[in-house]
Amino acid sequence: MILVGTMNWASTRSRGLFRCPQCGDTQQFRVRASRPFLTLYFIPVLPIGGLQHYVECRQCKNSYEPEILSANMATSHLSTQAGRKGTEGDLSDAVDKRREGSMRAPFAEDLLKVIALIMVEDGHVTEDEIRVARLIYENMVKQSISRDELGRMCAFVQQQRLSTQSFLATARDRRSLEEKLMLIQALFGVAGADGEVSPRRLTALIKAQQLLELDEGEFQRAVAAADQWLV
Repeated sequence: MILVGTMNWASTRSRGLFRCPQCGDTQQFRVRASRPFLTLYFIPVLPIGGLQHYVECRQCKNSYEPEILSANMATSHLSTQAGRKGTEGDLSDAVDKRREGSMRAPFAEDLLKVIALIMVEDGHVTEDEIRVARLIYENMVKQSISRDELGRMCAFVQQQRLSTQSFLATARDRRSLEEKLMLIQALFGVAGADGEVSPRRLTALIKAQQLLELDEGEFQRAVAAADQWLV
């Protein structure tokens, strides 16, 4: 049986303290990496992509994009004194490069990622959700997207072990107010595609206002106007 799986690594050098959005206080983190592999009878046989790095909170086990360290780093890394200088430089350079790329990333990339995240949030994707997700994406960015492209993004966010909440915690710093409101509308549109919202998705939707730093009025207006992208 040929499947797509992942292999994960934890870097013992890239550790430290940061403010975890989920825990709400300072926690230890470690930088981890995963790589997708084709597997044959559950044995990894062929790498099909490069390493994908993410930051894991050692308390709640939530994962975040590396950009979270640029804004929320609380202390220097917990590596030994002898290796500390090189470790901090390596990780700092990696985070800076990743953040520069994210700042240049078009809105369409973040939109597709947040749509995929809310789709896989509860581990169950329906045909109605796929249809609505494609419709919202195409209406918002004026370009089509295939089922395969949507499926690849769903697989990608799962490989990175991201959640809707952890992604929004880093995306907010690179998106304008208008783009944040559109992300909210995409979240609500896809989450309600089946006429009901699962508990995991509901939790993500409730926390989206805080994570994107929107006031109550902005949030309510965005939700009320979400249906405009479904026609």
